[in-house]
Amino acid sequence: MSIKFNIQETVESEIYYGHYVVHILGGHHVKVHSGFYIKIVNIETNHIIELSEKNIKGRDFKCGKKAVEFFTFQINEYGKFRISVCNFEDINVKDSMLELFPFPFSIPHIIFSKIFGRNRNKISLDEIEILIS
Repeated sequence: MSIKFNIQETVESEIYYGHYVVHILGGHHVKVHSGFYIKIVNIETNHIIELSEKNIKGRDFKCGKKAVEFFTFQINEYGKFRISVCNFEDINVKDSMLELFPFPFSIPHIIFSKIFGRNRNKISLDEIEILIS
């Protein structure tokens, strides 16, 4: 089961028992400020699900887009949940993970950006999506 939606939307969906990963789609470099969080609430009981931020954020491709594994959570019982992203304007997603290198004008950085054609521009909020799987 997967749930995919734009970062600016609030969705309601049935979620079954299990362990889930929240992916941020749009780029391989994700930086968030302290106000950014995802809120998952059981509609019937108003129980808020605790999300854990991953220490090692895996990078992959999901649904044909670049993705970063960002949060994990556990659902212990089936229910209908409301999922929303709070302070979504505090997220900064870039196509290239070359931002992880400490020296933006270093020789390896220039070589990788030319070879792989990476874009270091910020992705707009309309292009950023959340995937829960």
